[in-house]
Amino acid sequence: MDDTDIKILNLLRGNSRMKNTEIARHVNLTERAVRARIEKLVREGIIRKFTIETTPVGFEGIVLIDTHVGRTSAVKDKATELSDSVFECSGEFDVAVRLRADSLDELNKRIDELRSYPGVLRTATLIKFNEK
Repeated sequence: MDDTDIKILNLLRGNSRMKNTEIARHVNLTERAVRARIEKLVREGIIRKFTIETTPVGFEGIVLIDTHVGRTSAVKDKATELSDSVFECSGEFDVAVRLRADSLDELNKRIDELRSYPGVLRTATLIKFNEK
C-alpha cells in the first residue's frame, strides 16, 4: 500500500459512493487505474465493505463484554452476527459491541442474545440518548 492507496481510502471514507472518475482527479490517475487499485484493496481485505452512515434512527447502545479467558475471539466472532462494529478492547472489558435497533425492546433482546453467548462472564450497556 502506498500514499496513493491511502489517499483513495481517505476519499472513500469520506464518501463511499464517490465515483472512480472523481477519485482519479484527486489522485492524478486514470479512472481505470483507480478502479484497479480499489479492486486490489478489496481483494487484499483492506476494504472490507462499502457502506453508508445514516441519521440516527431508533436506539443505539454499546455493550461491553467481559469474557472467560481464551473465549474472547469466539465471543467477538459471534457478536459480528449482530453488529458490524465489534472491537476487542483493553481494560475491565474484553469486547465492545455497538448495537442498533428500532425499539428499546428490540435492543434489549439483542443485548440478551449477546449475554447468552458461551464465554460471556458479564456485560455493561451504555445506551445513547442523543447526538450532537
